[in-house]
Formats: sequence, structure tokens, C-alpha cells
Amino acid sequence: MRRAIIPILLLVILAVLGCGSKTSELETGGLNAVDLLNHLNDRTVRILGEVTNLAKAEEALPQLEAVNKDYDRLIKEADKLSLGARNELAEQAARMMPGLKDNTRRLAAKKDVGELLGPVLAEMVGKLSQLM
Repeated sequence: MRRAIIPILLLVILAVLGCGSKTSELETGGLNAVDLLNHLNDRTVRILGEVTNLAKAEEALPQLEAVNKDYDRLIKEADKLSLGARNELAEQAARMMPGLKDNTRRLAAKKDVGELLGPVLAEMVGKLSQLM
């Protein structure tokens, strides 16, 4: 009888500890939020690296808008991350911010390109700052 009580008590304790806690799909799915953030940054850098004129900027716009949608998903999940994972994500976002701002300024210097991509890049900067 005593042996039967111990597993039941363990299940009750685990259930109580789990109540009310938010669990991110990122963590439960075995994904790393920092890796996802790095992937978004790599995509952004690759897309922006190909922008040399207005035609290339027009091609890049829907790709950058897609990256912003992925940021939205990451932001939604970031609120559910453990404190340690959230801090790690914030630190990585802070390290990435200067590069994103530099790319934004570089493209803003090209009048037509800056006018086209400026709003989507400003939105991206805002989203990255939400992760910090």
C-alpha cells in the first residue's frame, strides 16, 4: 500500500507545480528561441545584402514582410519562455540591434530604396526591441 502512495504523491506534486505555468511551444518542442532569432537575423542580412537598387528592394519587400511575421510569432512565444531562456533571447536581441540599425541607415541613404524599405525595417527594429 505504501508503494502505491508514493507514485500518486509524485503525480500530485508535479500537477501542482505545473498549474498556472506557461510553457512555450518553443521549449516543449525542443526548439531554441535564440537559434530562431539568429535564423531571422541571417535571413534579414541575406535579403538586405542583395538590395542594390530599387528593383531589388521591390523584390526584397515581401521577404522582409514575411520575416516580420516570423518575428510576431517569436514575440508571442517569447512571453511563455522560462526566465533563463527569455534573458538569453533578450541578450541576443540586444547584440543584433546595432547591425539591424546599421543596415537600416545604409539603405535609408539610398533615396528610393530607403523610402520603400524604411517602414518595414522600422517595424523590424521595433519588433526586435520588444524581445530585449
